[in-house]
Parts: sequence; structure tokens; C-alpha cells
Amino acid sequence: MSGSRGGAGDGLAARPDTPALPASGFGAFVARARAAGALVVQPRMGMADPLRMRDGLRATRNADAVTVGTITLDSYTRTGDLAAARRALAEGAGLNGYPIATHSADTTRTVLRSVADGRFPVQVRHGSAVPEHIVRALLAVGLDATEGGPVSYCLPYSRTPLREAVAGWRRGCELLASAAEFGAEPHLETFGGCLMGQLCPPSLLIAVSVLEALFFRQHGLRAVSLSYAQQADPSQDEEALTVLGRLARELLPDVEHHVVLYAYMGVFPRTPGGATLLLQDAARLAVRAGAARLIVKTTAEAHRIPTVGENVRALETAAAAAAAERASPATGGVPGTHVGDTGVGDTGVGDTGVGDTGIEAEARALIGAVLELDADIGRALIRAFAGGYLDVPYCLHPDNAGRARSSLAPDGRLHWSNVGSMPIAGLAEGGPRPPILGSAGLLSALSHVQRTYDARAAAAPDAARPDAGAVARVDAGASVWADVGAGAETRIPPGTLRTAVRPRTPVTPSPPGTPVPPSTALPPGTPRTPRTPRTPLPPGTPLPPGTPRTPPSPRVPVRPAAPHGRTTPHDVHATTRVGTRHTMTTDRLTAAAPIPDPGRHLTAPTTRSALRIQHHLLLAARGFLREQGFTELLPPIIGPVTDPGSRGSKQVDVDFYGHRYKLMTSAILYKQASLLAFDKIFCIAPNVRLEPLETAGTSRHLAEFHQLDVEMAGATRDDAVRLVEELVVHMVGSAISELPKEFAELGRDVDAFTELLKGSFARIRHAEAVAELRGLGHPQSRDAELDWDGEALLSAQRDRPFFVTDYPKGSRGFYDRESPEQPGLLCNFDLIAAEGYGELCSGSRRTNDYAEIVTRMRETGENPQKYRWYLDLVREGVPGSAGFGIGVERLTRYVAGLDAVWQASAFPKVAGVVSP
Repeated sequence: MSGSRGGAGDGLAARPDTPALPASGFGAFVARARAAGALVVQPRMGMADPLRMRDGLRATRNADAVTVGTITLDSYTRTGDLAAARRALAEGAGLNGYPIATHSADTTRTVLRSVADGRFPVQVRHGSAVPEHIVRALLAVGLDATEGGPVSYCLPYSRTPLREAVAGWRRGCELLASAAEFGAEPHLETFGGCLMGQLCPPSLLIAVSVLEALFFRQHGLRAVSLSYAQQADPSQDEEALTVLGRLARELLPDVEHHVVLYAYMGVFPRTPGGATLLLQDAARLAVRAGAARLIVKTTAEAHRIPTVGENVRALETAAAAAAAERASPATGGVPGTHVGDTGVGDTGVGDTGVGDTGIEAEARALIGAVLELDADIGRALIRAFAGGYLDVPYCLHPDNAGRARSSLAPDGRLHWSNVGSMPIAGLAEGGPRPPILGSAGLLSALSHVQRTYDARAAAAPDAARPDAGAVARVDAGASVWADVGAGAETRIPPGTLRTAVRPRTPVTPSPPGTPVPPSTALPPGTPRTPRTPRTPLPPGTPLPPGTPRTPPSPRVPVRPAAPHGRTTPHDVHATTRVGTRHTMTTDRLTAAAPIPDPGRHLTAPTTRSALRIQHHLLLAARGFLREQGFTELLPPIIGPVTDPGSRGSKQVDVDFYGHRYKLMTSAILYKQASLLAFDKIFCIAPNVRLEPLETAGTSRHLAEFHQLDVEMAGATRDDAVRLVEELVVHMVGSAISELPKEFAELGRDVDAFTELLKGSFARIRHAEAVAELRGLGHPQSRDAELDWDGEALLSAQRDRPFFVTDYPKGSRGFYDRESPEQPGLLCNFDLIAAEGYGELCSGSRRTNDYAEIVTRMRETGENPQKYRWYLDLVREGVPGSAGFGIGVERLTRYVAGLDAVWQASAFPKVAGVVSP
């Protein structure tokens, strides 16, 4: 982009001195950097506030690395709801990205004017199903680089019909290509190599990435990049990147192109050390396989949206690792390792001598089968998915056949378990195909990388520290940037270790009062409340017909699609965020659960098997408890008060003949009162809790659910813990022995319960759990319940359920008894399932002391007057007791190996999702 670079004090109210010219040359810039021996590193970054967006770009530019900038767009803009984006800006509400089509063009030009130029190109990242409005907006401000694709931004992330996605992307490509008429060099990156983020075998990633690049070429683009996402095995990834480069050179001979590697996009390591090791491995992989650009992730990835500073540290860490790898004996100590000529038609990825395990044969077969279907690549893609010739594993989009399945070997290599109708049977390595994953196996595979790298970091804590000597500054006169920016080809002497030093733009955070241009969509006087945006989740995309076709690779005869058979669980694990509906709240994107219509849900084999298991679990529980002398009662569903201790959820009021009553969130108060009639009681109680919207994406929360509630007069916490243990062992063992067909139908490996059936669940105190989590890098509060992420982290590292005891006073309800031996701690417990399934049960010893209860009520902000009926009974003499509640749907999910708790309900109610 032309124009002078503004200093730190420039306000955004300033208008360009001259009209902005197209910021051409994204691809050419990367090619020059590659020729100079530098890996280009790039963050994910998008802020709604123009001042913060400018500061983020400046910080990226000033990093000690060869960088390009990113403007990631908000979800309203991605989905085309520009009216909602305008309202959000006008109301000062947070957005999870930069609303490029809502801010005025002058505002965005000024953001760019202070930082973007020929030495620092900027790419717009969006994830849109229909990107035409985004392409128009980015061209209007002088940008010409973006990314996406008709398949990759449609199937995994949206319900947009593929036909509409193809049509929309055709229009977007042609509009972007038209910028060449005005002297620009528009660049478009495929996202096809990142399908699903993880667990998609490399041959399919390569095929879709190449096919989307061919689609871009067919609709006028002459500068593209082809993506590939780091998976779980470096040798397999290196082979895949080599194949991708070879196919790109063969099929895109007249197009400037390069390969971009994405740092791992699945479940990320939770510890800073593990995250750093994974990023360093991505940088080393990029160098070994000759990728020209790397999209980084930060140490905050598993926990929250990263700060600008964390992004910069990630960029510099990756650059340091790449420089060290380039200079290592394994790569010959040559800056240009695996880099060939830098002219048109070269990816920079050469033949590296890696092994051949059949990835290339499969990728060629897939590409050839699609190109055989139609000369128009858009129509060919539509027909390919309709016939199952392309089939994305674990993708729930209606246009995806859904028959293909993948699995992860213990060494991290991805394999096909079922290829469906794809024309690749028998092309890969020999030997029997691995079994299709059940839900527990899928969960384990999803967290494989996280577990592996966190364990590596724990075993060698110093290994993740960047080598301070690996990146040496170079004088400005000899800087790579003196060459990259000028466009000259420069060869760096062998063994040179460095990061490029670009002329720095002063970085001073813009003061809060800095004005914005008058044309910005914010009304005068509207206060800004900049917030860190959430990492955007791409929705859908589109594309159709129309042009000549590129010479195809060796073709494989197209075979008829096999009849669609029954697939294993039709559901999806929340971590993949596939098939979800996205709902924008004030400052975050909430993934609402992908609940099918009642007819589909109730008739699905998965549902029937899960509900049969649930039925038997309850049958076994009733029999066991009755043998132990318990009486079953029918609990109320409305009352003047209910349990106030449900974290984060809201209660539901009902009008009971002019009195405000509550729907029950828990039967706890009524269980205690019922002990006036019987010493041992249980009930299966319905509960309604309006959970926070963000729980819709946790896979473990329902707004309406059932609890198996148990209470025993005169019992201690140890009595309750022993009963829970015996009860759960009995319920699970009975279901396994009586329902082998249902477990097989669900693909649930009953060997997962071997340790559970031995009983004797471990106990750890809350303080010990906090210490363990903090040791893993998770910021768990010492004074609160374990948060959901912490629970899942502890759960994923164990092979049998375990108890967490002794929560701090103030973290639970007023009815939990305080320990007389350890004041400040409560006599309570949670039962946490193994395999990442989280909490199954909560319980405690109850206090029945009137004065203590009233005091605890006041300490927790409750008005004792509301609980008059309960307190009257306590004053008159409710027996001391201990008890617990087991979440019926959560236990069913764990035992059946389901992906989400709503699958364990016949008529599920999930936060924010309107359903019968």
C-alpha cells in the first residue's frame, strides 16, 4: 500500500493524503522472503476497534521475524449480517473480529496507512460462506489478499448448501481477480488443507487444497497459496507437504503459488511448555518440508484468546525455531533448504526424500476422480460430494456422505478406518484397516497431541525454551528486509542464523481518547469499550461452474457410489465445532449444539441404544437402592424456593396462583425434609436450570435434566462416598453384562471400564486438584469450584472415576457442613469420570444446625426469609444426613461413550437452542 507511514501519535481521524492504491504483492512478498531464506510467520488477529487493530498490526510488523499482517473479521460480517454488526458498533457491544464491511473505508485505510506497505502486506481472514461482500470491502480499502474456499468454508462450519457455496465463491473469485485490471496482484489462499482441524487424513486435505486452488485458477486468480494443517505425526506431515508441493507444481504451472502450513488446529497443549514445543515443531516441519509461510498459535490457545504480546512471542518463537532448523546439520545448514526456483509455478516445496506411504497415490486418485466428473470444477465438486467421491470424516454437513472414518495410531499417524465410496481403497499402506472409533476412542484421539506435548514438556521443562542465540540480529544494511522489500533475490550464506529485521514503526498504544474518522459507524459520543475478540470460528462458504480446466493428474476410473450404510454415532464431539449453529452474544461467539429434529433424533440407532442403556442404568439403581433399604419418593417440580447453589445458571419463575414459585434446580431441600418420614430415600428428579449460553458448546450441560438423588439420615460423608462408589460400579457392571448389543452398536469399548469395575476410586482434595492443575499451566482458583476446563483436564488424565473432596467454604451451597476439624473446608465431594467426561455426581454431609444454616445463608447473600418453610422444619428437628445427586444424562453419556450429553435425552433442552 502506498502512502507515508504515520507515527505513533497519528490519530485515526486523519484521512489519507492521496487515494489508497492496491496493496499488491502478497504472494510476491512471500516468494522474495523464501528466496532470501526466511520463513514468513503470521498470526491470527482481529479486533473490532480500529485503534486496537492498528496497534496489533504494528506489533506484528515490529516482531523480530519475517511477518505478514492479519485482519480477522467478526462473525456478523462473515455471515453477512451487516445490520447486526452496525448495531453492535453503535451500542458499544464487543465483536469477535474486525467489521471491515461496517467500518467506513476511510477508517480502514487509515488503520492500514500507518503500517501496511510493500514490506508488510496484510491478509483478510474471514471464513465466509458467501464472501462477495467481504471481497468488495477489502478491495475498497486497497487490500487484495484473502483466504477460504467453496468446500473448506462450507462443509465443516456451516449448513449452507454446497451448491450455494460454490456459486458464492465463484462470484468472489471473479471479483477479486478483477483487481488485476488496476495493477494489483490479488492473492487467494485455500483453506482446504485444514478441513476439520484434526483427524482428517492427509490425502484428503491435499486433494481439497489442490482442487480449491484449481477452482481459484479457473475463475481468474493467478496467485494462490495452498494450505495444510499440522497433524500428529511429523514424518507423515512431511510426506504430505512434499506431495502437496509436487502436485501444485504439476497442476498449477502458470500460477504463482506457495504452501502455507498451519500450526496444529486441534485440541492444543494446556501447558505453556507443551504449547511452545508444538509450535517449534511446526516451524521445524515448515523448514524441512519447504513451506513458505506458517500460521502460528500461542501458549494461550487452550485457555483463551491471546493478547497481542502473546501473538508476537509466538511469531518470534516460531522464527527462532525455523532459523535453528535451517542451520542444523540435518537440513544441511543452508537457508534455502528444500527451496527451488522462486518463479511462477513453484511452491518452494521440493522432493525431500521422505518415505512413500501411499499419500500421493490417494491424493492423485481423489483429484483425478473429481476432475473426471465435469470440466467445470465447481460442478465437479458438487457432484463429487453427492456421489461420495469426496467424504470428510466426522463432518455432519447434509451434503457430506458421512461414511468415511479415520483413526489415529499410537504413534500419531492418521489412517482411514472406512473410505466409504472414495476411490482410494487399497492404495495406501497394506495391512488391515484399524477399527472405527467409538466415542471414547474419538475423544482420546482428539486429545492425543495435547497429552503428548504436555507430557514432553513435563519430562523436559527446559526443552521448550527458545534458544536466545538461535536468532541473531543483522545490521539493517544486510537485513533480509532490505532485499525482500526491494524485490531483489538474495542468497544468504550457509549457516547464517537470523531473523529479518524490518524497519520498525513506532508502537505506542493509542490513547483511549484518540478520535475515529467521522464516517465510522459509531455515532458521535458513543464510548468505545475495546475487548479482546474471540478466535473466530469460520461459518460456511460457496462456489459453482464455469471455465476451462487444468490438465488433470493421472485419473482413476470413477466407480459407482456404494449404498449408504449405517454409520457410527451420528453426533459430533464439541471440540471439533462441526455442524454447530453460531449465536452471537455481546462479546463472544457461542456454539449452540447441533440438535437434529425430534424425528431424526428419536429414530437414530444411536439414540435408541443410548436410551436403552439409560433405562437399564436406572433399573439397576432402583434395584440396588431398594436392596439397601431405600424408599423411592416422587419429588416436587415447583416450590417457593429451590437450590441456590447452581453455578452460573438462572432459576425459572412460575406464577402459582399469585405467588412466585420456582421450577426445581435441585431437590436438595426436599430430600432433607423427606427424612422426617424415612431414614433412607431416593428419587429420580427433573431439574430445570437456565445455563449460561456458553455452556451450549461444552457437550456436558442441559437446561433440563434428571438427577438420581439419594439422602441418608445420620450418615457421614464417607458413608455417602462409599455408597456412590458401590452404586456406580453396580449400575455400570449391570449395563455392560445385559446390553452387549447396544454397546457394540455405539462402538463403546467396554474395556474402558475395567478399572472402574474394580471400585476403590481414588480421592484427592480440592487443594491437591488445584495444585495439579496449576502445575499443568491451568489457572484454577483456590477459592472456587473446579472450573469446567479444569475438571476436563483432570478427567482426561485418568482411567477410572475419582473423587475430589474438601471444597473451600463459600464455593458451595449453605447446606454443606463445614468441617469441625478443618474450619474453612466443607465435608463435600464430587465424583469425576475418566476420559475427559467430567463431573458425574456431587454430594456432601449436610448441616442441620439452624444457627449455622442461617449464618451461611447470609454469608452467601441469601435471604433466610425466603426459606421460611425449610428453616421451620430445621428448627423443629430435621435429622443430620449425607447424600448426593448423580446426573442421569451425564452418567449415560459417559457409559455409552456419547459425544454430547444432549444425546442422552429423548427431548433435549440446550442453552440458547429452541427445541420441543
